[in-house]
Amino acid sequence: MLALLAAGLAFATPEKGAICKFAAGDIENPFGRWLRSQEVTCVDSESFMTFPPGLWNVYQRSATGISIEPTLVDSRSVPAPLTFALAPAARLSLRLPQGMTGVIYAPKHRIGYPAAEHVTVPSGEELWLFVLSKSSPVAFLEIPAIPEGSERAVDARNVSVEPMFIGWIQIPDEDRNALQTARGVSQPRVTMKSGTKETEALSLPHPEVLSGSFAVLRGIPPGPAELRLAGRGWLTYRRQIQVAPQSITTALDPIIARASARLVVNWSAPYNLAELDRSVGSCEPPRDVPRFDLILSTCGTRDTASCQPFKTESLQPGITFGTVAIDEVVPGFYRAELRYGKLPVISVTDRVLPLQQRPISLQAAYNTAYGDLTRGGKPLGEDARLEFPGNGIGFADRESGEYHGVLTQMLGVDAKIDIKTCKGDEAFVLTDRPVRPNGRFDIDIPDNALTITVIDTFTRAPLPGATLHLVVMSLSRRAPVLMRNLGLKEDDARLVLRGVPVRELRIDVTNNGYKKKQLDPFSLTKSEKKEIEVQLEPLAARQGKIVSGRPFKGATLFWFAASGAEIERADVAPDGTFEFGMDHFRDETMTLVSVSHPLWITRPVSVSRGRILELRFPDTAHARNVEVTIAGMASRMRAALGVAIGGLRVPQPALAQHQTRRDLTTVIAGEGPLLIPMLAETGPIDILRGPPQIITNPQMMEVLGLRDFAPVASQRLMPGSSTVVFEAK
Repeated sequence: MLALLAAGLAFATPEKGAICKFAAGDIENPFGRWLRSQEVTCVDSESFMTFPPGLWNVYQRSATGISIEPTLVDSRSVPAPLTFALAPAARLSLRLPQGMTGVIYAPKHRIGYPAAEHVTVPSGEELWLFVLSKSSPVAFLEIPAIPEGSERAVDARNVSVEPMFIGWIQIPDEDRNALQTARGVSQPRVTMKSGTKETEALSLPHPEVLSGSFAVLRGIPPGPAELRLAGRGWLTYRRQIQVAPQSITTALDPIIARASARLVVNWSAPYNLAELDRSVGSCEPPRDVPRFDLILSTCGTRDTASCQPFKTESLQPGITFGTVAIDEVVPGFYRAELRYGKLPVISVTDRVLPLQQRPISLQAAYNTAYGDLTRGGKPLGEDARLEFPGNGIGFADRESGEYHGVLTQMLGVDAKIDIKTCKGDEAFVLTDRPVRPNGRFDIDIPDNALTITVIDTFTRAPLPGATLHLVVMSLSRRAPVLMRNLGLKEDDARLVLRGVPVRELRIDVTNNGYKKKQLDPFSLTKSEKKEIEVQLEPLAARQGKIVSGRPFKGATLFWFAASGAEIERADVAPDGTFEFGMDHFRDETMTLVSVSHPLWITRPVSVSRGRILELRFPDTAHARNVEVTIAGMASRMRAALGVAIGGLRVPQPALAQHQTRRDLTTVIAGEGPLLIPMLAETGPIDILRGPPQIITNPQMMEVLGLRDFAPVASQRLMPGSSTVVFEAK
């Protein structure tokens, strides 16, 4: 019943007169807003007006004035008393065809007034008359400006109908907001080309109020034509139109007017680029002349994986700064890169807003490092390439045994430096102290070895194909800095690791059909050779099967305790069969991760020993994709994302497996977006957001994505939607 009650509204008007209302069917589309209804109700300006449910156009008229600011009232949320400013008015005496109605439209102010035999209209400006059959235009007439206080008679009973087009213009909200503060934005031209004839639209309002206005083009030859909106500061819009003969062609779909952006990149680089480039050798033969380029790319998001280059500007070596500007680009994310020879690429990705003048600043700042590259304190004896965090590079010469590096960021303790010889051998080291800018830092690869052999604890038989989960702990704090899953070959039960970091190591060993074994933490010295025999205890194998209408691919079942600890996992065969060894209870969760099926989480089902556990996969559940963004989060910030389905939170390691198998992550960078695909909608889906953190180390990013976290915010994925937006605050 409440929905049927009329809303009431009082008015605060400086001049007495009448307040009038008529129904509006749409907020944006002028066909629905001004032409839907011509039934007008007026009351004295000092009276109280009621509004039945719906949208209502409201205006004031007096003996000498009329309001020209479009005013809309939504009866669901009644505003404060309205105040109208009146402009000088004139009178119009109209005669319309029998059975027809009409609307007087002021294009300068994009406001309409239902036509009557005598109607008050704005004076001193061009007016348009739409003759309507119900709410559809059947005739159109331009009315020249009427002087203030005077009256003009218009007979529209025999208006000839020429082929013409009536459409409307829409500007996206973001561009509309930009227009409110921009200066000197020109009026776009709306034209229609039919054959060799080009026709321009009748007068349009100022760009600030252009959205929601009619676009009228007269005298268009019947047949196919191209509608076009263009102009300085606007992106060109094109659409094919079929103009009907001897009638008015209307288009309810909008003409999209998008403000363009100006891409400006201010770049700078040190004077000694050539010297830096020469200081770093290469496994490849040297090139004669290194290229110096500024590369511009357009990106769908801040994620650089989506960037596509569209312009390369060749720069002059020896020039240390400059500006590149491109007019009328699509607003969005852009990446600018400076490339010189072998030096690390310097890049920045930023968002260019409509009509924005703020430039993107790109500064190439390099530091150097040098020192001996050794293994166990002895020269490496080979040419080798070094890779530092932040795309820094280096090269070690076998003759001198010394490397020279060019860095893009400061390196602290636990920074990972990868070394690859020109023959293809690989190693890495973790720094044990900060690397000073432009200073000496000797790198010594540990000459140690760790051999792990996996066997059956009862038969002593080798167990090939086991998986080792290696965690390397930080030197300065109790936290992982490196995590690796290392798989033994299918025909080998032994794994040899060389150049193991001199850190505390934690290793878990798993194999199908066996209980997981967790080794006691240990460490190696730089020259130690250590052998470990890992004995795995067989599970008391039990059988299970997941019934589905299609075969499984790359599928694993995970059981997790309420505490978040993993209890057991089992690989699922294509036919859905699997083996498991432990009893599971209702306070646990069971999660299926696969390449072929959506992510599914449920409670375990109890089954008596000796019986097959049979589960039915929810084939009928919708597979939902969600793209998550965090509006306003700085590009340097990172946050982990989680998922809960039907009130069950997906354990973070299981979600990370789901994402990894699709080459995705659970950590969002900056605003994102981050895609979380293929979620089985067996209940409401909630996206969980972890606290923002500044993390630059890729290994720590991996740790962040695997750990369960206490959510600081959650958003439900709504029906029919594929996006979730968090606010950074």
